[in-house]
Amino acid sequence: MSRYISDFLPKMEIFNETEHLVCMSYSNYEKLLKMKNSTSYKVAKATGIAHSTLSDWKKGRSVPKADKMKLIADYFGVDIGCLVGGEIDFDCVPVTEEEREGIKMIPIIGEIRAGQPIITNETLLGYESADIGSADERDYFYLTVIGDSMKDCGMVEGSLVLFRKQQYAEEGNIVACLVGGECATVKRFHVEKRRIYLLPENEEYEPIVLTPEDFESGSARILGVAIEMKIKF
Repeated sequence: MSRYISDFLPKMEIFNETEHLVCMSYSNYEKLLKMKNSTSYKVAKATGIAHSTLSDWKKGRSVPKADKMKLIADYFGVDIGCLVGGEIDFDCVPVTEEEREGIKMIPIIGEIRAGQPIITNETLLGYESADIGSADERDYFYLTVIGDSMKDCGMVEGSLVLFRKQQYAEEGNIVACLVGGECATVKRFHVEKRRIYLLPENEEYEPIVLTPEDFESGSARILGVAIEMKIKF
């Protein structure tokens, strides 16, 4: 069973003051995410709490205040005590029919060979759920992040990134892109003049610079655009 730093820290009494700090039970938090088929990115968007802040709490770099915990509890529709180690009555966690129907099992690909996210016994690592509504699950795939070139946007090693298959991207999208005709990389898409830049989110790495001719020749190709990430510990 996964254990988190905060699970070993003392639980602090909750007061109404927004300045008071409380300690989150991340084992309960992960259970609630799975129950709602949600992600930390969705929680961040709905509550206004930065995703980096959620990550800092999980890693023990900081501790949330009671008012922030209340926002998260309200998002899940549970009492705040469920987030600090209380027992969760999952029958009481509100899950809409839309959330249930949109849950699909998406393949996790270990690597991209020959420039295509093809599912084979060698490349398939398993399956992970994703809320894609009425979309066809065959149009999506997960990749496991290897390395730290995208760590500054929260894509740490071992994270699962959900991609929608498509061969085009818009400015600022995070893409899975074929480079050199064989290997694929995950980077942020940027166009400037007649250059296409695949930008890392780590200053220790250099951008990959491509031209329109690289895409026309097939040596470079967009394979998918990232739409969601799940951090695994």
